[in-house]
Amino acid sequence: MSQQKQQLTENQIIEHYKDLKSQQQQIISRISEFESDVGEYGLVINAIQNLESNRKCFRMVGGVLVERTVGEVLPQIKQNRDGIKEVVKKLDENLSIKTKELNDFVALYKIKITSQ
Repeated sequence: MSQQKQQLTENQIIEHYKDLKSQQQQIISRISEFESDVGEYGLVINAIQNLESNRKCFRMVGGVLVERTVGEVLPQIKQNRDGIKEVVKKLDENLSIKTKELNDFVALYKIKITSQ
């Protein structure tokens, strides 16, 4: 009976470790996606920043292509890029917290990882 309880505890430890690792990987994946978006916004900004501000351009908004001017679109794109950068900063903080939580859990239960 005692050994069965011990086995359950080990299973719970393993499951919690897997959950923490999964959460960490999800955060890493989100950071990667957002960093890619920041790069794409940067490419667009570089492409249009030297154009005349009254030049016509098109932007996809909610699945609809709208006609605007460079002067209208450029500040919006920069604002979106900066907003995404802030999200990446917060996700980096969350990743640090989750990594510390995972490392503390591994140390507490003396978990040895055989393959990663």
